[in-house]
Amino acid sequence: MRIRTLAALAALATAAVLIPAAARVGAQAVAPVVAQATVPLIVEGNRPFIELSFHKPDGSVRKARFLIDTGGGGFLITEPLARDLGLRWGATTHEEGSEFAVVIDAPQVDVGNFRLKLNPQRTLVVIGTSSTLPRTAPGHADGTIPGHVLAQYDLVFDYPGKQFTIAQPHVLTHRGMERPMPVSKAAGFPRTEIVVNDTTYGLLIDTGASNTMVSEVALKAWGGSHPDWPRYPGAYGDAAMLGGQALETLFLPGAEWGSIHLAKFGVVSQHAGVFERYMSEMMAAPIIGSLAGNVLKSYRIELDYPDQRLYVSEGGR
Repeated sequence: MRIRTLAALAALATAAVLIPAAARVGAQAVAPVVAQATVPLIVEGNRPFIELSFHKPDGSVRKARFLIDTGGGGFLITEPLARDLGLRWGATTHEEGSEFAVVIDAPQVDVGNFRLKLNPQRTLVVIGTSSTLPRTAPGHADGTIPGHVLAQYDLVFDYPGKQFTIAQPHVLTHRGMERPMPVSKAAGFPRTEIVVNDTTYGLLIDTGASNTMVSEVALKAWGGSHPDWPRYPGAYGDAAMLGGQALETLFLPGAEWGSIHLAKFGVVSQHAGVFERYMSEMMAAPIIGSLAGNVLKSYRIELDYPDQRLYVSEGGR
């Protein structure tokens, strides 16, 4: 996928219903249950990546670099990787200028020695592309790990320490500021809240996006009340790595995330309704935007999906 929009990726969460039942077959081989695994976390362009190990039919292992996207809708695999793995897929569908096909048999894939559980109906090949990142993003990704896969586990994004941990439920010892994190059942999208100007706003926790986004309604209200806050048309500065459409960029002087004070950061606006209506329907409660990499990269963040709790530490503490 060359251009990433929240609406496009979220729509993939329900794309499997369009695939004939005959294509929905295949099961993964049983692997020993591993309690947890920790692997290097690569942060590039405000986005987190890890290396996955795919098991090919001939017994060999194929390494691939994947984006970890808590706001993503499908387990995406680029066509070159899918062909190298010998995957089969069914008829293709189109979504916002990209072409996708649901796999017939889900691949066997590990994070370290930790086997991921994949749903074949929500594992898609991205046809005709070698990277699932936007054209404006640095680096590349052979695929994307989405919300519904991640929501089975307890995850730690240690951005400062450059490590990623995945664990079975109730294995890890938590640390950091604790906050509620409602998770939507179908999409596995995690929700949090921040306070701007004494008003609380709901946001999607979106590791796959490089820059925090909000509805144009919120951005215009903040900019109108505070004309001194820096404001630019389109995607300005680091926001250019986001890809897709950005109406405006506004720099907030700060915000409160529970007991943590967020220093100055930029937000870009999307059309009214993208978050308030479309994305909110896929969340556990309404949102007006998404908290993304330009903020998250400064923290150690644990997403305890099973217990729907968020833990945040400053500077990796």
